[in-house]
Amino acid sequence: MGSIVEFNCLSCGYASGNLSVGWGKAGRTRFWGGLGVCAACQRVCVVDLSSKQDTHKCEDCEGALQLLEGLAQDIPCPSCQTVLKTKNHGIWN
Repeated sequence: MGSIVEFNCLSCGYASGNLSVGWGKAGRTRFWGGLGVCAACQRVCVVDLSSKQDTHKCEDCEGALQLLEGLAQDIPCPSCQTVLKTKNHGIWN
């Protein structure tokens, strides 16, 4: 099961919207939602890690995404670099 999460910045008001991360019943070979950030449009978004791409592109602006590594509680805001607050909104299959 995957998680539905949202990242919010208490300093500047940035909100990622609901993001589906992890993988469902079909497993990691079908969809594996990781996190990336687009420097061009300053947006945190989901990256399908199961795709065999060397680079991942932003769905909004086609900019290159930088994959985020580490713990979710350490993700910096793409607008002001303050650590984002994480909200869990449930699970998906």
